[in-house]
Amino acid sequence: MRRSFTFLICATCVALVTTTGATNALAGETPNYAGRYSLQDKKGTPGSNTTLEVAQRENSVEVTRNEQGKKVTNRYPLDGSEGEYISPGGLRGTCRAQWKGKQLIIESLVETRVQGAPHPVHEHTKERWQLSADSKTLTIQTDVDFPDFPADISAAVAATTSGKEKFVRIEDH
Repeated sequence: MRRSFTFLICATCVALVTTTGATNALAGETPNYAGRYSLQDKKGTPGSNTTLEVAQRENSVEVTRNEQGKKVTNRYPLDGSEGEYISPGGLRGTCRAQWKGKQLIIESLVETRVQGAPHPVHEHTKERWQLSADSKTLTIQTDVDFPDFPADISAAVAATTSGKEKFVRIEDH
C-alpha cells in the first residue's frame, strides 16, 4: 500500500512538472510584437513614410499601417474566427491570424476587380511575421495568390505582388 501511494505521489509530481514545463515553453514561444515600427530603407535604416503600430492581445493582434499619411487599422482574431478587413487600397474583406511557432501568420481575403476579368476575383494575402532575436527587426514575408484564377496565372501575378519588407522597432508598447 505504501509503495503504491509513493508511486502515485511521484507520478503526480512528474506530471505536474512536465505540464508546467510544457506550458512555460509554449508561453515562452509567443514573441511580443507590440510596438511601433518603421520600414527600413535600402540602406537598412528607418526613415520611410511607412510605419506599423501593433497592439498584441491574447485573442487578437491589431495593426495600424500608416503609409504616406494614410492610416488603415485592422484587428486580426487569433481564435480561428474571421475579422473584418480593409486593405490599404480600401477594399473590404475578411482576416485572421495564428501563431506558428515564433511566427505570426496573418491572412486576408478581399474581392477585387481585375482588368479584363468578367467577374470579381478573390485576392488572398498571407504575411509571415518574424522578429529578430533581439526583437528590434520585424521581417514580413508577403505572399499573394488569386484562388479564382488558374494556378499558372495566379503564380505569375503573385510573383509581381509578393515580397519581403523589414521594419525597425522605434517604440515599445
